Amino acid sequence: MSDSTRDLLIRGIAAAKAKSIHEARFYLEWLLRDESASREEQMEAYRYLAEISDDAKQKRDYLEQILAANPSDPDARRALAIVAVSF
Repeated sequence: MSDSTRDLLIRGIAAAKAKSIHEARFYLEWLLRDESASREEQMEAYRYLAEISDDAKQKRDYLEQILAANPSDPDARRALAIVAVSF
């Protein structure tokens, strides 16, 4: 976990919470492209990207990324079940 990736994550989460979707996506996707990002940071970025996504397929893809890394993640499983019902 580098300072720069941590900063990207913090900025992305803050933007997501402020409903600044484009800004949040910018920072979170930037973090995912950074090879120095830790697995934890990547999973948190996917979680927030799923939360802010209006597209069901994209949301499902983000949640599946989380579950690929941690198949027992209860929050991702629950969110994926909800997406599956609405898809």
